[in-house]
Parts: sequence; C-alpha cells; structure tokens
Amino acid sequence: MKKKKRNAVGLVSNPVRYKASVWLYNNKDTAFNNPILTEAVGLDPMSRNDCNKVYQDVICYWRNGFIEYYKNMKKAGRLEGYDCYQAWDNMLYNYNQNDAYVFLYDRKLGCYLQPGFKELENMDRKRLERQWHGIGTVIEEMQLFDASLVLSSGERVPIKELLKAGKKVDGLLDGNAD
Repeated sequence: MKKKKRNAVGLVSNPVRYKASVWLYNNKDTAFNNPILTEAVGLDPMSRNDCNKVYQDVICYWRNGFIEYYKNMKKAGRLEGYDCYQAWDNMLYNYNQNDAYVFLYDRKLGCYLQPGFKELENMDRKRLERQWHGIGTVIEEMQLFDASLVLSSGERVPIKELLKAGKKVDGLLDGNAD
C-alpha cells in the first residue's frame, strides 16, 4: 500500500484540481488558457459553466491558497532573512511540491504563467495603471460637474483634494518618486 502524501500547505483535495495537477505536472512547459485546461481535466471547453468551474476550483483556489500560505509563513517568521525574490521562489517551490500551482493570466501572451517575482511586479504595475486610468476618468467627470467627494462619514471634500492625491500617484506611476 502506498504511503499517503501529506499536504503541508493545507489544501482540500478535489477531483478537478487533482486532474489539473496531473496535467500541469506532465505539461510544465506548455502554455495554456482556461479552455485548454478545461479540456485537459475532461470537461467541455465550450461550456461556460465548465470553464468557470475550472477557473474557480483550480486557478482561483490555488492562488488564494498560496496567498494564505504566504501570509501564514510570513506571520510565523519562516521568511525572515530572505529578500522578496528568494522568499517568492522558495514559496513557489514548496507550493508546487504539494501539487498546487500559482498561475496568473498574462494578457500580452494570452495564457497563464507561473510568474517570478519580477514578472509579478510588472503585472501588478500594469494592473495599477489600468485601474488608475479608470479613476482618472471618474475624477474628470466629477470636475466637469463640480461634484464633491462624499466620504463614508458623510463629509464632503472638494474634488481638488482628490486631484492633489492623484498627482502623487501619477508621479509614482511615471517613475517620479517626488
């Protein structure tokens, strides 16, 4: 009888995740998207339900599990002495050893990848830029109508205050730390 593998990262087993894990282990260098992974686990890639099930039960579950695992390890002090790049690499290695993988979607490549820390930082920056662009549009519309920002306390703050904060963020995203 085989010895049962211990799951050190605390993930709950699931048949879809098991099939995905086997496929991902055997296809480490294969670029994939959601329909490819859905088909690989034996579900219908043309079904929105099946693709959503794979996304939620596999990709999101592992990503959220990794974030919790990382927080727990950091809180326990197990990442002391490592820089952020070493900590990320060690955590990914340990997570992968438990047949779980962290994948983020790269819009430019059109597929999922397991990023290194530098790629993660670049992806986060691009996300910030896209979201900040949307916030800028809202601020412009508020200015057009001379609207105030209503805080959760009910207090109204002139849009100029938001513009001041926005200039600092714009400067950071443009590479000006001042």
